[in-house]
Amino acid sequence: MTFTALHRVLGIAPGPLTDDLLDDAVAAGVTEASDLDWKSELPPTKGLPQTDFPKDVAAMANSGGGIIVFGVRESQKAATKRVDVGELDEAYERSLRSAAITAISPPVFGLNVHRLGTTGRRAVVVEVPPSVDGPHLIYKNDYFAAPVRNDSDTVWMKERQIEAMYRARFEERRHATEALDALYDEAAAGRDTDKRAWLIAVAHPRISRRRDRLTRDEARGVLTKTVGLALTYAGRGASTRSRTSTVTIRVRGCGAGLQ
Repeated sequence: MTFTALHRVLGIAPGPLTDDLLDDAVAAGVTEASDLDWKSELPPTKGLPQTDFPKDVAAMANSGGGIIVFGVRESQKAATKRVDVGELDEAYERSLRSAAITAISPPVFGLNVHRLGTTGRRAVVVEVPPSVDGPHLIYKNDYFAAPVRNDSDTVWMKERQIEAMYRARFEERRHATEALDALYDEAAAGRDTDKRAWLIAVAHPRISRRRDRLTRDEARGVLTKTVGLALTYAGRGASTRSRTSTVTIRVRGCGAGLQ
């Protein structure tokens, strides 16, 4: 399940990114936005880090994430026609991910690459995740620069924008550490550590996912698997319990505690 700019502009609930969805966006003449960029062709494989691809990815990451759609022709920023971008093999997909890591500082991880359409109307959608590690910089000529989306355009950040983003990054890390400490103190409170061993793990999301967040039962399922792994690595099988250790699961609010 995913929620992209195409879902947003078409008023569609989170779901798979499909060829029909792209057709509907083109038919509606959807215009570019801060989280949507139309491209008529893929960048060349040779010298990919020196193309505009790293700049476009960094700009999206600096702007809260978005998608870059290759295979759509536009006029005045509005989609007008599907065009074929050719075959995208696994080697080229790896090159796209590599460019987002090696040509951008700090790297942008977690690109999702979607292949849509059939021969004659093939398209590629690169989904750039939101990031809390900005500003993401690219090496431009003899200096570093930070691109960012300004509605439908990509522009360069000014000094104060870069300063503000660095400040936001450091503040986020400080608050994340404080949140983890608070969750740990709450989970560890009242445990009889003098009588038995406890494994306590807490997690706090750095980026909220409001659209397709895990349900309570799904989160509990993830932690249940974690219990089995923890017991296995401890050399005790997943189904055993000793008198000196206890494993319980609690899922509550924005944090999940594994004790």
